[in-house]
Amino acid sequence: MLREKARVVNNFLAIVDVIIAVVSYNLAVFIELKHLEPLANKDSIIIHFLLVFLWYILAKALRLNQLYRSRPYSVVLFGCLSLAVVGTSALILFVWIFDLYSIDFSRLLLFGVIDLILTFGVKMLHYSFMKRARAQGFNTLHVIVIGDHTARSFLRQIVKMKEWGYRIAAIIGTEELEQEFGAVAPFLPANTNIEQLLRNKTIDEIIYCKETPSIQEIEDLLQLTSEIGVVFRMYSSFFNMLTNKTHLHYFGTTPLLTISNTPLNYLELRVKAAFDFLFSAFVVIVFSPIYVLLALAIKLDSKGPVFFKQKRVGLRGRKFVLFKFRTMVKNAEELKATLMQQNEMDGPVFKMTNDPRITRVGRFLRKTSLDELPQFFNVLIGDMSIIGPRPPLPDEVKQYKRWQLRRLSMKPGITCIWQVSGRNNIPFEEWMKMDLEYIDNWSLKLDFIIFLKTIRTMIRGDGK
Repeated sequence: MLREKARVVNNFLAIVDVIIAVVSYNLAVFIELKHLEPLANKDSIIIHFLLVFLWYILAKALRLNQLYRSRPYSVVLFGCLSLAVVGTSALILFVWIFDLYSIDFSRLLLFGVIDLILTFGVKMLHYSFMKRARAQGFNTLHVIVIGDHTARSFLRQIVKMKEWGYRIAAIIGTEELEQEFGAVAPFLPANTNIEQLLRNKTIDEIIYCKETPSIQEIEDLLQLTSEIGVVFRMYSSFFNMLTNKTHLHYFGTTPLLTISNTPLNYLELRVKAAFDFLFSAFVVIVFSPIYVLLALAIKLDSKGPVFFKQKRVGLRGRKFVLFKFRTMVKNAEELKATLMQQNEMDGPVFKMTNDPRITRVGRFLRKTSLDELPQFFNVLIGDMSIIGPRPPLPDEVKQYKRWQLRRLSMKPGITCIWQVSGRNNIPFEEWMKMDLEYIDNWSLKLDFIIFLKTIRTMIRGDGK
């Protein structure tokens, strides 16, 4: 019943996307011609037919019509942008194939822009309405969480993000979980009769989060939930490796399941590299006056060079020189040894909120992240990417545990998940795990989300 309801809603939302596309095209016609001409001639009939067909297919293919409770707005924007770009490109191709001479290229470009704005605007309104409703207790799902310490991060999100509409009916877990989440929901022992629990309570989903899953336990839960009609969800760190990195490799006629620890999508990686170069060149050229102004401010504020150069570790251990605007006094590295006892980070990195070595201009540069601007030169050279794990110091790498070395398997970036998720407030090991999750789940969509969140961080001035 729930699946059928979701299918009906998804089809309806796909039709809404089609209606928005038709309205957008006619708006583009009106802006260009100062009047409407719906289905006035053969070309208009063909283009409307193509619009309906393409937008319905693309909305379904890009899953824009599917409702996700936890989908951030940046993901929605990426989907709308993909729909507008791919759909408009396909329309231009069909206009050329069918010789639709009355339809201008500029009209289609204008249509693409209008469709992007309207589609994203409608979805923003819809998502905002649904989030407010869920936060107030409507359209909620009741869940049971079965887990160990690996469920901690998930439970924190559920508790914090009330707009997702998940209500925890019970937690079956360890004492460690009970200490943190005992006030959130009733804690039940590991030998709880889950079947009886499902009979006595209104439960929509069971969520299983364990570091070492029990195959027998999972089989029992799958059989139970399928028979009763409850959704079963499961988290495992092993899924991260299977998401994008798995393929069959043949040795002769023998197929072997092959798991790579880095992204394999060649085309997407080429797109990422092209974006890195073009966007960095754009920033360096357009923001060149800001580079000059910041350089003057640094020089006037304190003695020393404009740029801070430091040896860092890049892709698979390659050393390179990283450029930043200098934010500290000239002898900052010499003073570091006297401040080690005030280090606020665990692990081999050094961070200090009120670091006395930071200059007045330097504090502003760090707060706005403008000190990172010279790293676009590193991207142009090819040592870095715009988005990727932050490049560590050689001394830090020497202290890495073996599993932490894998963060060097992808080109380092100017910004990353760590920088848009709290920076200094995140423990070192969690920071490392975030970088590995980025590598395991990398996609252009994920880069796009981090890119937008970086802009938000800069506007808020969250840097330190």
